[in-house]
Amino acid sequence: MKNKYDVIVVGGGPAGLAAGISAAEQGAKSVLILERNDTLGGILNQCIHNGFGLHHFKEEMTGPEYAQRFIEQLPKYPAIEVLTGAMVLNISPEKIVYAIHAENGYMQLAANAVVLSMGCRERTRGAIGIPGTRPSGIFTAGAAQLYMNIEGFTVGKRIVILGSGDIGLIMARRLTLEGAKVLGVYEVLPYSSGLTRNIVQCLEDYGIPLYLSHTITDIRGKKRVEQVVIQQVDEQRKPISGTEQVIDCDTLLLSVGLIPENELSRQAGLEISPRTSGPVVYENMETSIPGIFACGNVAHVHDLVDFVTAESIRAGSAAAKYVYKKSEKIIQVQNGDGVGYTVPQKIRLENVDKSVDIFFRTTAIYKTSKVEVKSGDMVIASFKREHLAPGEMEKITLPKSFFEKAENVPLVVSVNSTEKMSGSNIKFRTKRPDGVTELVCIVCPKGCRLQVDETNGFVVTGNDCVRGAEYGKQEISNPTRVITSTVCAAGEMVSRMPVKTDKNIPKGKIFEVMALLDELEVKSPFKAGDVVVPNLCGTGANFISTRSL
Repeated sequence: MKNKYDVIVVGGGPAGLAAGISAAEQGAKSVLILERNDTLGGILNQCIHNGFGLHHFKEEMTGPEYAQRFIEQLPKYPAIEVLTGAMVLNISPEKIVYAIHAENGYMQLAANAVVLSMGCRERTRGAIGIPGTRPSGIFTAGAAQLYMNIEGFTVGKRIVILGSGDIGLIMARRLTLEGAKVLGVYEVLPYSSGLTRNIVQCLEDYGIPLYLSHTITDIRGKKRVEQVVIQQVDEQRKPISGTEQVIDCDTLLLSVGLIPENELSRQAGLEISPRTSGPVVYENMETSIPGIFACGNVAHVHDLVDFVTAESIRAGSAAAKYVYKKSEKIIQVQNGDGVGYTVPQKIRLENVDKSVDIFFRTTAIYKTSKVEVKSGDMVIASFKREHLAPGEMEKITLPKSFFEKAENVPLVVSVNSTEKMSGSNIKFRTKRPDGVTELVCIVCPKGCRLQVDETNGFVVTGNDCVRGAEYGKQEISNPTRVITSTVCAAGEMVSRMPVKTDKNIPKGKIFEVMALLDELEVKSPFKAGDVVVPNLCGTGANFISTRSL
């Protein structure tokens, strides 16, 4: 190993892999990716569900498949070194990275530029202060996902889920497919914090109820969780007396939010945004310390790994090209009415080539709306949206010419709408008297609101793509789904191998198909894409491996 690199990337998950490859592509002669786990891929290794890659690779993939696609690219770049099992302890403002490794011991590594891509972590019970006893059977949703999808352990039989984040929604489906009973998902907010498509395909598909404006006010049990007490909450999120409901259960999953993993960022002295809990960044993902960049969930929590990739490519490219200039004009970007935060928070006009993407989340659900960008009292850009929700990250693109119009005041992104909604008012599927069915499309995270006219040959409107029209017709006539799961890998270092159906199967066949995996064991070698179980229950679909073994 060297003692100095052009670029050091901290974290070997989807953000770090994309940033490292991008830096090498932009001419960095030496790139080091440091990963604390023994394998690359980060959180994607346990995300066996599909829904990844639609934007970046233009195909739907599982998490392991998405990670594998980047890992397979690494040998093409001789400039990239990878060190797994390396724990980074500190990063100095002078871009000295301090780390420990089983073989190399204590290391001091210098870099011309550093990219932070450590991801995020889950909020725990202690962060939200649930009263009650402290029995076993309480897990964060991500920990339960790790136990089930990587270690092969089930976490319980009667499950209550607190919080409607995407991981919790996905685990509600996963647990149901494995034979557990998910009694309900309870959300303290008046709207879901997960993607609409996940509410449809993870809860609605399996009859799992979602209760908004509810929380847990007591946990009961000695050795194991025995009961939880649920209460409705008012607009200030305070429990309403008299609404107590006792539920018998043996497991509680917490899906109550993600926090950027920023201990290293704080130690380095980076400016941290109080709204994102991640570093304040410029348009090229550079932080407040020149030459240190941040990308992915360490900067702000994303709902799509494809957006993580795009952001990380930008950060890796900027790190490779890093030459710090004191800009004469820095434009601040701030959140206004209806917007929780914006990323980036600062823009150096001299670094803008043609345009800048600005990501943000709203603070409420809105129907027909305008996203407005103001410079002072002047609206310099306006974008129409049919639907906005806090659980779905939004993006607007501003051409360079718009920034040149801006005065020496911050740009403010806000929502202009009179159609603010409560989550309880949203219907995901409605059959109208005129024979038209309204439903949410799940083929991509956008979640278009479709109208399917059965009386006129299944005419579909409201879709933004051809796949949406196909989904609308199929969903009414013969609904189908892709199924993902794991099988036992006998005698292997990895105890479970992720699999998926290579085509959609009828919804009515889901549990029959899942039963085929109960006693199945596989042994290496397996390559991603190899058939594990052919012709599932006569559907013509196969279970295929989504990771090499």
